[in-house]
Order: sequence, then structure tokens, then C-alpha cells
Amino acid sequence: MKPIELPQEAALPNAAISVKNLGKCYQLYNQPHDRLKQFLWRGRRQYFREFWALRDVSFEVMPGEVLGIIGRNGSGKSTLLQLVCGTLTPTSGEVAVKGRVAALLELGAGFNPEFSGRENVFMSAAIMGLSSKEIEARYEDIVDFSGIRDFIDQPVKTYSSGMYVRLAFSVAINVDPDILVIDEALSVGDGEFARKSFDRIRDLKKAGKTILFCSHSLYQVEAFCDRVLWLDHGDIKLFGNPQETVQGYSISLLGGAKTESAAPSTTTPPAISAPEGYARLCHVEVSLDGEIGSVLRGRPDENDLSIRLQFESDPQLPAPTVGVTISYGTLMTVACVVSRSENVPIERDQHGRGEVTIDFPALPLRKGEYLVAAYLGNEDAVHIYDSVQIAATLQIEDPLPEPGLVNLVHHWHTSVGHSMALPPTSAPKDANWQLLKLFTGRPFWVDRADSLQLAKSGMFEPLETALLRELIKPGDKVLDIGANMGYYTVLFADWVGASGIVHAVEPDPDNFALLDANTRDFQQQGRVHLHTPALSESSGTAKLFHSKDNVGMHRLYDSICCDGSFREVVVCRGDDLALAPLDVIKIDIEGYEAFALRGLSETLTHSPNLKILCEFSPLSMMEAGVQPLQWLKWMESFGFIAIAHNGTSWSPVVHDDLKRELNCLDNLDFTGLTSTLKTRNNDAITDAAIKAAAACGYPRPILENLLLVRPQSLQALTDSGIVFNFKT
Repeated sequence: MKPIELPQEAALPNAAISVKNLGKCYQLYNQPHDRLKQFLWRGRRQYFREFWALRDVSFEVMPGEVLGIIGRNGSGKSTLLQLVCGTLTPTSGEVAVKGRVAALLELGAGFNPEFSGRENVFMSAAIMGLSSKEIEARYEDIVDFSGIRDFIDQPVKTYSSGMYVRLAFSVAINVDPDILVIDEALSVGDGEFARKSFDRIRDLKKAGKTILFCSHSLYQVEAFCDRVLWLDHGDIKLFGNPQETVQGYSISLLGGAKTESAAPSTTTPPAISAPEGYARLCHVEVSLDGEIGSVLRGRPDENDLSIRLQFESDPQLPAPTVGVTISYGTLMTVACVVSRSENVPIERDQHGRGEVTIDFPALPLRKGEYLVAAYLGNEDAVHIYDSVQIAATLQIEDPLPEPGLVNLVHHWHTSVGHSMALPPTSAPKDANWQLLKLFTGRPFWVDRADSLQLAKSGMFEPLETALLRELIKPGDKVLDIGANMGYYTVLFADWVGASGIVHAVEPDPDNFALLDANTRDFQQQGRVHLHTPALSESSGTAKLFHSKDNVGMHRLYDSICCDGSFREVVVCRGDDLALAPLDVIKIDIEGYEAFALRGLSETLTHSPNLKILCEFSPLSMMEAGVQPLQWLKWMESFGFIAIAHNGTSWSPVVHDDLKRELNCLDNLDFTGLTSTLKTRNNDAITDAAIKAAAACGYPRPILENLLLVRPQSLQALTDSGIVFNFKT
């Protein structure tokens, strides 16, 4: 009996599937001749015992919903699906469906082995309800998807088992169903075909099709389904949220679900061993730079990939093998790591539970979409216990046009044999460079004018340097905006260690050459990544004006400190670099900070522990077209509060006082001041600006560094003594 197909105006306008008090009972006979006795006695005596595969099951599935069905073998899952599909007749209750049903149950069960593949396609599609014209219209898609075109006119009895199920799956998946019923059908064919099949099912989900998804892969059920139905001995044990239902079922597999409560326990599962021979993945988590997700965006060599797997297994068996693959779509496997091949011992507790994390630092993938898969196999990796075919999708963006899937570590050499990847002490020497030493003893190239004044002590901005040394920890991710020659960049690279990373932004070509020379060894180690575009609110180009008399300094606006000459430079939004979450930003682009930080608004939002050391020059901001008070309020909207150096320590700034002080600058004749100072040198401009600001009642330095932190970070800094008690 086929399920009832309701017309559009029927009494069930919303539910795609309605199951009411459904039951299925089988008659079990101890001996074959008992069947004859039962027939002859015509019910006056009973020679059988009843087995209820399902009893009093009721639920509804709405259009576009994905319902997962889980349970042990023999719990009634397949019976329920067959009743929905109409291949079984219910003993009690009713099931009603709305629309065309396609079932992926026993693939190819209706194929005639004497018929060719072509003939079986037409026969099976017709059974599923397609007309001849519809089958002809979809025939090519069915054959293409199956991948067995060369054998389509051969008898099915000559097919391998893999070819057989591929063709059957292709027919079922291409009938454009309203309702798709899947019973453990996602492991058909080889790895490529299985992944392609799951992609097609995901497409149906996106298209709003209703799906019943029955699987022993609990990770896929939890990740794929909107609700989950747990069957136990023909009864509904739990029905609802995927996470809660799967967790309750997982506990029962370990022998711990002994309660009658409908809600599963949120505590750690009882310490009971898994069933014999049992091993499965219970959680797979993929993250890029600490951000966990199913779709992750990154850039070549800039992001750290981490894959965390939790599993359960029979403690009496040898420890399982863990494997991870990264594939370029469905075309090829780009990388594969297997614990057995790399002699990595997999540790478990006494109950067979374990956790493994695989890290891929500075992921060298080029542009494209990559799929991360996880596997759990037996000790020799021959048998696969469980797998997650698509744990996450990596979308890698690369501005470079050159082809290729990965960036291989390499070195260039010139015709005279000079390596292009040398440490600073041997970097190609420019006529306008000189080699000095930082206070750490590290050799460091600077311009001939020694713009940072490192010749005196090897230290630039001692207060800020000391503060940053306290802020930056091993493993941190740091962004250096306006990196100049790389003074802070090389310090940061030392401080973050091998597990951290520093991104340095410098658009000026002359400065960038010094920055590149000073950080080449760190670049080789993957600790430093350089970026030539300037950061702003939007992508494009901008004019980079050069300072009058200070080599190496520049502005992204035509300041009175500049001589009018400029270069065209590329500009990008900082959020496009996909750097979140960050731990520290050092920004030194006097006056232009507001534009760069606005372009990093998403990064600020997704960096909860971020600390920003930012130049604050209200007159420079005004010259760049930004009201400093409005900028301060914008930073407050992200939860940041300001900390400044009071002469002895770094202390929080009372924002109301700072706002009141900034209001004093409303009395400044800014246009007249800039017009008067346009022709003076930078020292004279600085002196005049200080006097003009003081005359208006502005009590703060006209150029200072503010540390911007959120309250939770402020408390940690206060507890550590960096704020209030930190002495420089």
C-alpha cells in the first residue's frame, strides 16, 4: 500500500509527513507448519507470537525540514521508513505524505539483472512516478552522475557492486522529490562518489526539500538535521533538538541511559565501556585561527588550521587510527595525515575515550574551496569504523593570479649567488641603509637618516615598547599597522614565539624594503606575514604623501607635515585580510587611525581579547577629516576603554573627562592654524600646535599612545600589575 498523497486543499496543509499512532506488528512462528495450522483454525487458536516493530508512533515533519532518525539495530528505523515510503502496510495508525517521495533504502532492489543499465533507469524512474518525458529529460543527468556511461547499455548482471549502487543512487537522487528518504545510503561507491552524493543531498536541503535521514553516523545526524527522532524497541525514546537527542542516545550506547526522564543528562556520561568492537567519532571541530565553523575563510600562508576529534571505542580493542584529509572539492586529495603512518600513539582513558588535535600552521593552500574530512579506523587502518566526509569547508582567497593549489617552501638565488632569504646581518645592502643593533642585540637595517633614532639606545618609544613586551604572550596573533622598517614587527615575532604570528602592514615601498630585509628569517619560519596595501574603510587606491624632512614617515592625507609629493598605493579593508581573532594591534599611522580601524570593524567584533595600542593625535585626526570625539565614541561602541600613561604608570582614562577636554578644541581656529604653518618645518609645526592646543584649554599631549581594551581585559591587566602599578 502506498502512502496517502494529499491534495493541496486537504486537511493537512502544513505537514509534509504526518504519522499518527503508527504501529507495525509481525507474526512470528516457531515452526513452518504452524502457519498452516493458523490458516486452518482461522483464528480460533493462535500458533504465533506477536512482535511489534513499531508501536503507537506519532510525529509530523514540516516542508523543508530534515528529520534525523537514530537507534540501535532492530529499533524500528527501517520499518518506519518503509511505512512512510509505502512499501509496508501499517498494522495500526496511519501515515500521510504530501508530494513525491524518493527513497534511498535498499539501493537497486528493483533492478532486473537481465536488463541493461539504460532499461533499468527508465523502469526504476517510472516506478518512482516520473513520466516518460520526465525520464528522458533527466536521463543524461542520471548517467553523468553515476559515472558509468561506458557501461550503461550492458546488462546490470555484469556490473560490479560499486557500479550497481552508483546507478541506483543516481536514479533515486535525480527524480526531483518533494520528500527524500535516506536509510544508511551515504557510503555508496568510492570516496569521491560518496562525497558527491552527500553534496547533492545538501543541495536538496538548501532547495527546501523534506528529508528523512537515518544514519549510524551521529556526527552527520547532529550536523545535518533540524530535529532528531530516537527509536528504541519500536517506541519513541526522545524527539527534539539534535544535540540533546544525540547526546542522550550516545549515553545509552555506553550503557548509561537508565532514567525515565525525557531530557538527557548534561553531565559527563557514566564511566561504562562501549559495546564490543565499537568505535565512533562523537565530535569533530574544525577551526581557522581559533574560529570554529563549518565554513571558514582564509588566505594562503596566513591562517592556522586546527582539527579536533573526540572518539569512543571498545577499550578491549587496540587503539584506533585517526586520519584527516584535505581535498580540493571532489577532484583530488591535497593532503592526508594518518596517525599510524606517522607513528603517533593514540591515547585513551580506561573507558576507550580519546581526543586528538591535528594542527596545520600557516596553511599553505592557494585559492579555491577545500573540504576537510575525518576518519576513525582500526589499528592497521584497513577497516574504517566511522568517518565525517565534510567536517568543514575552507574557502581560501588569494589575490595572486598564478595557478597552483599549495605554496611550497622555496628560495630564490640571483645570478651572482646572493640568497633572497637571508638573515638581516647579510641582507642586500642599499646605499641609503645602515646596519644598527636593537636593544635586544638583533642586527637591524634602518635608513641612512636613522629616522627611528635607534643609534642612541637601540630602542624606539621606550614606554610603548615596555608596555607591549608585557602585553604580548607566546602564541598571540598580532597586527602591526604602519610597520615602517619593522622595529615592532621583529620584537613581536620574538615575543609570540613559534606558535604565534605577526601580520605587518606597510604600503611605502622604501620602508617595505627595509621591513622585508629585517624580517626575512621570521618570514621563513612562518611567524611574520607582510602586507603592502594600506588599510582603510574600502578597497581601491590612495595617495601616500611624504613627510617634509623626516625620512620614512608618510601620511595617507595631504598634511601640513608633507611636502606635496606622493605615490599611488593600493588600499584594502582590513576585514578582507580575514585575521580575526587578533590579540594585539599596534597602529602607528598618525591621524588616519579612524579609517583603518573602521575597515577592521568585523575583526574588532570577533576579537574578544583584543588590545589596541593606538596613536592619538586629535589635531592630526581633524586634519584627516575625522572628529576625534566621534572616533572615541565609535571605539566605545565596540566596548573599548582608554588607558594612557600618566607619567609613572599606565592608568585608565576617565572618558567623560577626555570628552570634555576634546570639546576644548572646538575653540581652535584650525583652518587658520594649518594655513599659517603650511610653510614651516615639522619641528616648528609641532611647537606651534602644542601652544595652540594649550591656549584652547586642551591639557593633554597633542600626540600620545592610548591603550584600548575591553573591561574583561582591563581586569586581567590590573591583576597582573600592567595597569596602575606597571612602572616603565
